[in-house]
Amino acid sequence: MQPRFPGLDIEGVSVAEGQQGITLRIDDNLLFSSGQADLTAQGREVLGSLREVLGAFEGDVSVEGHTDSIPIATARFPSNWELSSARAIAVLRYLAELGVGIERLRAVGYAETRPLESNDTAEGRAMNRRVELLLKQELSAR
Repeated sequence: MQPRFPGLDIEGVSVAEGQQGITLRIDDNLLFSSGQADLTAQGREVLGSLREVLGAFEGDVSVEGHTDSIPIATARFPSNWELSSARAIAVLRYLAELGVGIERLRAVGYAETRPLESNDTAEGRAMNRRVELLLKQELSAR
């Protein structure tokens, strides 16, 4: 059973509940152009749509960037580690601009280390390229 948030019906955003909390999983093509970490206009719109949900949530939010296993090697992103981290940071910064408390936010880049599907198919790789917002059930100790 998928947890529901009132008014949260955004194409490309799914919700899952796990042991650590609730995960809002956002397809990377909604947020970024291929190989980039600058939010698109559509990405800002999607994150803006999540502002009310995140504002009503009182726990910590971990912004987690993920990539597929295809290597990237550019001057800006020597590896998928840099790309996934930069994407998580871009989302975190925009959420902070939207008014989500920075004391509740953290950014993590996982590169290709936590795939949802096999990287052997285009469909699997597409599922693995994502940003997840992990809404922690409890406030962390400060």
